[in-house]
Amino acid sequence: MGRQFWENLGTLALALLLAVVVWAVAVNEENPNEEKLFPATVKVEPGETPENLILVEQDITQTAVTIRAPRSVWETLVAGQIHITADLAGLSPGEHVIPLRAQLDVSIGQVTKLNPAAIRVTLESRATRELPVSVEQVGEPARGYEAGPYDLSALTAVVSGPASAVDRVSKVAATISLDGLKTDLQRDVTLALVDASGKPVAGVSLEPVSVRVKVPITQKQGFRDVAVTVDYAGQVAAGYRITNITVAPPVITVSSSDPQKVEELPGFVKTQPLDLTGASDDIVVRLPLALPEGVSVEGEPSVQVQVNIAAIESSQTEQRQLEFQGLGPGLTATASPDTVVVLVSGPLPVLDQLKKEDVRVILDVTGLKPGTYSLTPQVSLLPEKLRAESVLPAQIEVVITVGVTPSVTPVTPTPTATPSAAPTRRPTSTPSATPTEIFTSTPAP
Repeated sequence: MGRQFWENLGTLALALLLAVVVWAVAVNEENPNEEKLFPATVKVEPGETPENLILVEQDITQTAVTIRAPRSVWETLVAGQIHITADLAGLSPGEHVIPLRAQLDVSIGQVTKLNPAAIRVTLESRATRELPVSVEQVGEPARGYEAGPYDLSALTAVVSGPASAVDRVSKVAATISLDGLKTDLQRDVTLALVDASGKPVAGVSLEPVSVRVKVPITQKQGFRDVAVTVDYAGQVAAGYRITNITVAPPVITVSSSDPQKVEELPGFVKTQPLDLTGASDDIVVRLPLALPEGVSVEGEPSVQVQVNIAAIESSQTEQRQLEFQGLGPGLTATASPDTVVVLVSGPLPVLDQLKKEDVRVILDVTGLKPGTYSLTPQVSLLPEKLRAESVLPAQIEVVITVGVTPSVTPVTPTPTATPSAAPTRRPTSTPSATPTEIFTSTPAP
């Protein structure tokens, strides 16, 4: 019995082995292994740098990866499942060639080749230096002004990084511009690291990265800023007024070898006189300054003066009879009321010259058939710069009837300068297009 068991056991083991082989062959035929190059290069991830060392250079950042894996794995494999690393543990300062290591985040698969298979790295010792912050000035304050001593929020800065780069740093500089300043400077300035030749040094860190710089700007003795006022005389033309007077520059710097003369100034200086008599338009002129003896101005001894002059505006009412435009042949139109009041505004000199024929009020009846309509009158203003502010009443009832065409003198059409509103029509009958003429209102017989 025992011998028979052991003889049968061998047979069973052989049968099991053959079954496994047959299964493996079947699986491989259905999902065969494929060895091929991954379609994209994979990033190389250097390991943690040893303490007090800095990785300053590596010759490659990507590598090509050949993988052997079942077809089903290849169908879903992505770059994020492939990790290529370089172990930097235990290295010393200098240049090293490190073999790359590969790992897959899949249960079945194997990296068979990397190209390149190693990375060349350079390590340096970490260094730290504390350097004073120096202020680099660009430009000078405005003439008659001077800069006082600088005040910095931090007098030193700490530079850290690879020893070779830290050793190259010659200066920590804060560059400021004082060009044309008349008031104190207060600004946050980013610090710059430069070498002995003035070139920037890269690859190092700085703390702090910026400082606040304060520079007092004061006026020198014998100098003073004063305002400029225009000395003008005369009256502008009747019906006009001065709307504005400007001076450029409005403030100037004066000086004297005798500081007392500057101190005695009242805080302003005048221009030479400007005569405005009869002026009716803007004036732009350059005028010399009237300075006391022994006092001079820094820069141009004259200023530009601009005087803005505008007509005085007013308004007045004008009563006008309504005129019809485009009344068809054989038709008669009546308006109720047949006169309106127009409020006209604009420059007073133009209003003073306004004539009766300059303002016309028109009702456009072009294409209208017999019936009753509500129309908006249109105002035609011939003089420039005038405006029709309103028309009363704003809507006119117009009755168009069939009748003998009234004997009227046609009015020559003129361009509508300023309509008070777009015409609106409320017909009680169906209008049709007719030739356009202009007639004055005449009651129906």
